[in-house]
Amino acid sequence: MEVFLRVVTSFPTVVYSVLLLVVTVHWLLSALGILELDALDGLLPDDIGTDGLHGAHGAHGADGTHGSHGDHGSFGGFLMKFGLHGVPVMVVFTIIAIVGWSFCFLVDLHVIGAMPEGIGATLAGVATMIGGLLLSIPVGRMVLAPVRRLLRRYEPVTQRPLLGRYAEVRSPEITQTHGTAWVDDGGAGLILQVRCDVPGRFVRGDRVVLIEYLDEQNAYRVTSPAEFEEI
Repeated sequence: MEVFLRVVTSFPTVVYSVLLLVVTVHWLLSALGILELDALDGLLPDDIGTDGLHGAHGAHGADGTHGSHGDHGSFGGFLMKFGLHGVPVMVVFTIIAIVGWSFCFLVDLHVIGAMPEGIGATLAGVATMIGGLLLSIPVGRMVLAPVRRLLRRYEPVTQRPLLGRYAEVRSPEITQTHGTAWVDDGGAGLILQVRCDVPGRFVRGDRVVLIEYLDEQNAYRVTSPAEFEEI
């Protein structure tokens, strides 16, 4: 126990010990309901936090503007660059703390602890601290990949960015109460419920444009491409 306490309270392990203590307290307070789970998620831009889920659907907003990752802060850009985006920021810090602490503890215990005190041990400590951070990046990327896929699966479809998108009618016709259309989202595509005030105006194979989301029906009102261009 004495050796353990010496290592975890000495440089460089102590740096990650403090970070590990912070994230541990955060998760304990969250589990007790004292702290909201997303209390620090504001550090992540929303669309980075969801791994660009709005990118395919939101390339063009309802007002015709273009989305861009160039507007994100430097911290969000750092996470995206190294593949650590798409999850709450405290999850990223937790992975960095665990991996960095484990690496520093083992190196300090078996290597640095056996070195004589001096500039060599200090440089080795600095290198070990940086090495813990560098090691946490690929480990975090591997750990977070399945987590992001799981979060994406349960992410609700964003309705607003779909307005103005072209779709192809899949049902025999579109009426005020039923009808479906297919939208190319860059992947497998989306099958959406669509509605039209004039029954039979659009039939299977026709191209339409989504112009309004009907929340009470979870459907979209559609119009013809020609009328949409005149709006």
